[in-house]
Amino acid sequence: MARRVVLEIVLIIGITIALAWLVLAAFALTDSADPIGTLVDQTPRVLFGLLGVALALWTVLVIIGAIVLRRRSVGWRIATHLVSLLAALVVNIGVLSVITVATGGGSAQDWGMLVVAIAIAVAAGGVLLVAGTIAVLLVELLILRPRTPIDPVPGAGSAPA
Repeated sequence: MARRVVLEIVLIIGITIALAWLVLAAFALTDSADPIGTLVDQTPRVLFGLLGVALALWTVLVIIGAIVLRRRSVGWRIATHLVSLLAALVVNIGVLSVITVATGGGSAQDWGMLVVAIAIAVAAGGVLLVAGTIAVLLVELLILRPRTPIDPVPGAGSAPA
């Protein structure tokens, strides 16, 4: 059981980061003169810079959820992981907004930077939400498919009462 929980955590977070990296890189490559710099410099900055709080918080929540819900049905685990991802993204947008205001981006004459920070955080968060949803569904429904009990003898179900 512990091996399944660890595998679930590693696969969900790993697939999410890989998918988000690919999608963010694809968006960045459409307007880039340096593809290598985009893949190894700009994409990680967006992924781990703008979404660092959300990724860290969601990783902790996935660990807790995988441990607590290890004996629950697949539906409970999927719903819990996706709700925790949404909560982590909301916290991420809030943290980025507070940081932008605290560093002067929300001064009285220039609210533009706050709007830009929120818009970028929401857009990058949308990419993470889609990647996380795909990863959770892929891991829970296909890779770590729930086991169905198999009758040892075909047709030897329970006797009628």
